[in-house]
Formats: sequence, structure tokens, C-alpha cells
Amino acid sequence: PRLTLVGMPVLTARWVLPDPDQAWPGGGVWIEAGRIRGTAKDAAGVRRLARRAGARVRDLGDAVLTAGLVNAHSHLELHALAGRVSAGGGFGAWIARLLEVRATCRDDVLSAGARKGADRMLATGTTTVGDIDSLGLTLAALRGHPLRVRAYRELLDARDPARTKAAVAGLSRMPRGSSRRLPGLAPHAPFTVSEDLLAAAARVARTSKLPVTIHWAETAAEVAWMREGSGPLSALLQGSPRTSGLTLFERHGLLGPSTSLVHGNLPGRGEPGRIAATGATVVHCPGCHAFFDREPFPLARYRRAGVPLALGTDSAASNGDVDLRREMALLRSTHPGLAPKEVWRMATIGSAHALGLGRHVGRIATGMRADLALFERNARSLRDLLDGLTASMPPVRGTWVDGRPSTAPDVSAS
Repeated sequence: PRLTLVGMPVLTARWVLPDPDQAWPGGGVWIEAGRIRGTAKDAAGVRRLARRAGARVRDLGDAVLTAGLVNAHSHLELHALAGRVSAGGGFGAWIARLLEVRATCRDDVLSAGARKGADRMLATGTTTVGDIDSLGLTLAALRGHPLRVRAYRELLDARDPARTKAAVAGLSRMPRGSSRRLPGLAPHAPFTVSEDLLAAAARVARTSKLPVTIHWAETAAEVAWMREGSGPLSALLQGSPRTSGLTLFERHGLLGPSTSLVHGNLPGRGEPGRIAATGATVVHCPGCHAFFDREPFPLARYRRAGVPLALGTDSAASNGDVDLRREMALLRSTHPGLAPKEVWRMATIGSAHALGLGRHVGRIATGMRADLALFERNARSLRDLLDGLTASMPPVRGTWVDGRPSTAPDVSAS
């Protein structure tokens, strides 16, 4: 049965996993006013915490209580298109078909899909998402929904001066944020955004202290057009900058600890080190990578350079699901040498950092938001716990956002 809680007792379970580096057998968490007020590492500590809180203890049983998973990259507005656009013919053909199919969908269909995608995330252990909102409908669609959302406004002018002015003007109308609805900026990609628009986005990001996310180095076609003006994109775009996307980001001051670069499948020589020097994060989406049957992701290059790493799902239109458990399992299958604790770190602390929320979500600690997930998992050690959580997709018994039980009813992957 699904977990149902009334009131906010001190929660305890067979295991509490506060972060990838430690596990507390019989530990506990005290929640008050949406935040974690205190923690305990064992049963005796739980009893002391309950006396301090003046609250009862609720034992969640033979399970593991963790921080909620954090999805660093998604497109909830495309959830209604799941299974409707094949990857055949390559990425460019997929984009063209996607836009055609999306144009046939009414806004209410797309909105319902976004809400269904958000339900699916909660049901699979994700409590926070970084979402790209290109149509301006996702936040309205999720009104009242418990999922915590960093809503990145997409910026795109296709390097067309006639579109740049309107795109820049739109930056003056950024929505106000709240604790569960947080704004951000998403210049789409270096080949679809003019330098004027990149510069404007950088100014607004600095003055308003907004995080930025950008699709980068996703395909060979992008890299070839950016550097040489050649390849299939040359028939669609003019005015190649004849340099790398990363160089453009550096030129306009877009790289920093509050920037995430999504995909990064084809970094140039020395680029991982340049990214690491700025503190920017690279977001990998294993399911999307598999959907397009891409060459192996250069994870080792990024790790050697010390680049912060995060996990995302991308959209259900370019993936089989929006389930971060599946992303972790896919990552482990394609990079078997990667330690389970590093996979868990990418799906929690790393993704929270990518969204500019590292002080609020992604781990269990006093003062953090009480965003939690409860997984069915019987284990004997920290290593065993992390191995199962990142490889076996254990069932989710419940999630909390701001300390409130929030798991939606079971929903299918579609």
C-alpha cells in the first residue's frame, strides 16, 4: 500500500541515506515547517530527537529513506508526445517531425501531458526537476502540483535578427519565483541563439541572479556548423561563428557555477578542463543517449577534468520514461566502472547543484527542504544500499515535498 502520513512525526526507517557517503541504520528525520529540523544516526538518537521535537516516531519499516531525486533536465511540455516520434533518420529529422506533431496538439493536451509527466516523476522518486518551458504553459499546467520545478524560460531566435528583438524584450518579463516554482534562463543552444541574445541572457542572469541551462555539443552536425559552417545545418542556418559553442559562452560570461550544459556529447580538446575551471555542470541524459543510439558518452574525460556532473531524463518524446531510477541503471550499464555512490551523487547532489539548489535539496541535513523518497530496499551495508538503488530500480513507497506526502497514484511510463 502507498504510504499515508497525517501530521509530521519523526520519521525513521531500517536505513536513512542522507548522502552518498554515509548510511544510518535505524536513523531518523525530524520535519517542521517544510524543512528538516534535525536528524539522528541511530535508534537512540531517534528517541532523543522525538523528545526534543515533542513528536511521536513513525517507523516506515524495512525500507530506505533518502533525499528525493533531482532531475536536472526535462521537457514536460513534450510528455504528451511520448512514443509518437521515432529516432529514425537522425536528430535533425526527429526535430522536424517533433515540431510537426507538436503543432497538431492543443494546449490543453500538452498541459495534461505535462501534469502526467510530473505525476510520473513523483511516483518514481523525483521531487525536483529542471524543466525547459518553451511554450509558456508548463507552470500553469502544474498549478497546485507538489513537484518542485526550476522552470527555465527557453530563448531562441534561430540567429534571425528579426526575432532577436522580441526575444530580448521578453527577458524583461520574467515571472516571480516561489519555493517550489523557481525561474531560470535557457538559451536553447549555441547554433540557435544569436550572440546578441546570448549577451542579453548573460546580463539578465547576472543582475537577477538566475541560473542558466544550455543544450551544448549534442551532435556532430552542431559542432561542424559552429566551427566550420559545414554539415547539414549549413542548409538551414547562415553566419557560422567559426568557433566552438563553449568559446561563445566564455565570451559572453555565461559559464559559472550556476550554469549547466546539457548533453555535452562531443567536447573539444581541452574543453572539459575549461568547464571545470568555471564550476559549470554537465548534465548527462542516458535514456536520451540510448534513444538516438549515440556513441559512448565521454564520462571519463569529464571526471578526469573534475567537471561537476548531473543526471536528467530529457523529454518522454526522446526517452522511454522520465524515471531517474532508469537513468541511473542505464548509466551503470554503459559505464560499469563508475561507483554506485557516484551515480547516486549525480542524481541528487550533482543535479541539485546544477539547478542552483544545492543548499536546499539533494541530501538530508538540518536546514534543507524536507524533500524525501522512500524506497523498498533490504540491504546490509552502505555499498549494498547504493548498489541496489542505482541498478535495480526499487519500488517507491512514498515521496515528500516540503515535508508533505506527495506521491501521486501509480501511473504508467507513458
